Amino acid sequence: MDSIATIVIISFVLFLFYVTKFFFTSELLTKKIAGSRARLTFGLFLLLYGVFQIISKIELLTIVIGIIFIIFGFANLYRGYLQNKHYKAIQNKQTV
Repeated sequence: MDSIATIVIISFVLFLFYVTKFFFTSELLTKKIAGSRARLTFGLFLLLYGVFQIISKIELLTIVIGIIFIIFGFANLYRGYLQNKHYKAIQNKQTV
């Protein structure tokens, strides 16, 4: 259970890093890539936080809230992955 908590904290720190990078970058493509990575890490944070909530306490309300976090986390993770893949392909085209 400590490993899940550690990964939750690391994913939140990475989310803060990419959000900061998003706000302090002026180039549009780099900003979009940082935003997609922020969404990806936030999705990972939500997903793992939901799992951690379900594991930590076995109560009906906690399980329902954990499932909601898992659903939103998976949606953010998937959308962030697709955006990152798309913008990285554009970046690779521009550098070639």
